[in-house]
Amino acid sequence: MNKDIKQSIDSIPVPFQKLDAAIQKGLKASQKQSTPKRKKVMTLLLSSVATIGLVIGSGFISPTMASVLAKVPILDSIFTSVGDKGLQIAINDENATSLNETLTSNGVSLTIQDVLYDGSRLAFSFVQDKQEEIYPLHIEVNGEVINFSENMTGEYLQNGHYSGLIQVRPTKPLPNEFDLSVTIHQIGKTKGNWQFETPVIKTNNNSINLTTGQTGKIEGISFEVKKFESTNSAVSLHILYEGTVEEIFNEHQLLQLHLLDQEGTPLPLIDSSGSGDEEGMLYEYVFEPLSKEVSDLTISPFFMPLPKERKEITATLEENELPLTLSQGEMGDIVVTKIEEEKGKSALYFESTSSFLFGSNFEMNQLSVVDTDGNDLIAERGYPTAIGQNKYKLYYNKPKASQDIILKTIEIPNMKLNQEAQITVKVPR
Repeated sequence: MNKDIKQSIDSIPVPFQKLDAAIQKGLKASQKQSTPKRKKVMTLLLSSVATIGLVIGSGFISPTMASVLAKVPILDSIFTSVGDKGLQIAINDENATSLNETLTSNGVSLTIQDVLYDGSRLAFSFVQDKQEEIYPLHIEVNGEVINFSENMTGEYLQNGHYSGLIQVRPTKPLPNEFDLSVTIHQIGKTKGNWQFETPVIKTNNNSINLTTGQTGKIEGISFEVKKFESTNSAVSLHILYEGTVEEIFNEHQLLQLHLLDQEGTPLPLIDSSGSGDEEGMLYEYVFEPLSKEVSDLTISPFFMPLPKERKEITATLEENELPLTLSQGEMGDIVVTKIEEEKGKSALYFESTSSFLFGSNFEMNQLSVVDTDGNDLIAERGYPTAIGQNKYKLYYNKPKASQDIILKTIEIPNMKLNQEAQITVKVPR
């Protein structure tokens, strides 16, 4: 499996315009002159919140990304509420590195704050005077260039500076201890050489191997569990699918996966990426760490049909006329149940009547809030968050007095989980 898949993927006529920006695709790779095997990495995010993510450089943002900046007092109040409980745990580990090193090249400065490696991802935080794109990254571990996918996200501080987080997912496991060297070749429009080096020790993550080697089949595509590990900071699941690129990723449907607890509730997905060739693809999923209440985990792959045509559903939101129903066809309804004022913003509570369970951020579905002119009203970090099975709330800003509040969604194709393809394991305690 050593053939570059970029050409194969680019040739597939995926109707992105029909997905309302809910599907984002990126190809990430390090800049090494001699091309190693399986260099190209595809990052796939399917979520309603993908439409409101921030793109920095070539990275795609998952709104569930948290920050490793919790150690920095000025940033603590901003990033500890973003999500990703795993990094919030890992940053407090004694092996996390507080670097606080300012890099300057051609008059542009960047301060690297904290660095950590939790066994599944390498993360480092940074502060800029203003937000500028950071690209590309050149990363070496013990002097060897590594291949990786990356995600970047960030936020403005009250003092006007910009703080951010870069998460790097190596295509191969890193040692428990290593010397890290990171070089940035361009920030914004300025080319230069920003480099930092530091020793890194993997955080104490209390790794538990859940299972490996189990096999299954989903609509004719065989798959095998190559890695299934639970740690303090994440759950890592690697699945090798033995289908072609066209079977797994095409214009008609996309292969997706839920990781369900014993109640059938999907675990929050932090990120997913994949690499492969015409014979098969290895997908790597990262989920939030397990709570003590989780006793069973079910791997549940399924196909998400892509809409043949876009059918938009809109409704005007009136607080005194709730509940408000937006029909999504055979996938049930979105029902807005109440609106409350919280922390100076409006909290909109809604639920889906579908028997299909959506994810912690309403993944694979979408609900947008706009004003009469089409301006997005969803507040910063106000994307949908689960408060129960298929029950959510989101925060939005009030429009101008002359503007109405418009809710928008689309009619989506029917989705269902394939129980015959599921693999269930007990969580050792």
